[in-house]
Amino acid sequence: MLSTRVALAVLILAAPACTKDEPQTPKEAVVPGGAPDKHPSAVPATPAATPGPGEAPSAPANPAAPVSATCANLKTPGEPPFYLPGRNVVVTRIMKACTTPAGQSGFEKDTQYLAMGFPCTGGGGRIDIKGHYGNPKMVSFILGTDCLMTPSATDTVKKLVEEVTGLPATSKLLAFTPFVVQYWEIPGMTDADTGFSVDLRSAPAVEGAWNRVQKKEPLRVRLFGRENTWAQGGSFYLVEADLKLTGRSQFQVDVQTVKSLTKDDVAEVKGRCEALKPARNCGDVF
Repeated sequence: MLSTRVALAVLILAAPACTKDEPQTPKEAVVPGGAPDKHPSAVPATPAATPGPGEAPSAPANPAAPVSATCANLKTPGEPPFYLPGRNVVVTRIMKACTTPAGQSGFEKDTQYLAMGFPCTGGGGRIDIKGHYGNPKMVSFILGTDCLMTPSATDTVKKLVEEVTGLPATSKLLAFTPFVVQYWEIPGMTDADTGFSVDLRSAPAVEGAWNRVQKKEPLRVRLFGRENTWAQGGSFYLVEADLKLTGRSQFQVDVQTVKSLTKDDVAEVKGRCEALKPARNCGDVF
């Protein structure tokens, strides 16, 4: 028994000494080129794939629009709506857009398009007066869509559009529709309202502006609306125009400028409408 214990002690003393949890030296990872990688745990980035021999490169994210040999450039820069100054016409939409072989934007030579005119530019606007003509309580200029427009013939409109924009004679005018006044203001006065009847109600309007109109001075107004519709959507326009007396109870519209409003512009005008007292139906307009 004693000899067995002595033998075990000899074996233990002869075994190599070691320490618990002794750190092990990691092998160095090698990157291409033979240099040691100082961060062996990092995963090298995968290089972008390149096409092999005979393989076509991948398509770009935004491929170029198809070109057309029948694509026409326009004189008018940008895209519709185009106002034709002094012609009382707005080209509101051109249907077939395209790209020329030179990479320029244009429209197909046989494209269809829509145009808009303005009520009472042809005269015949009706004036409604409440009270005495020389000292009224209210004067209303009615700008309904049944009021005469100029130009009135679609052939004339088509020729004007081709002359100003450069659309070819092979293009087609689908419709020439009236502008609908949905909200109006008189600059420098508190008079404003929804609808297509421009009403002079305040004292400065019926006592001052109306007297000047009778002396053949124009009345400047701001007209807001859309193309032949009460519904929301589509371009919302600001038309600055002069109302001119053409008879004792008739007037004519003389369009000065036309502008297609941005969303921010529309929101600003809506805010002015909603500030009117009593409240108007601004939500139906804007």
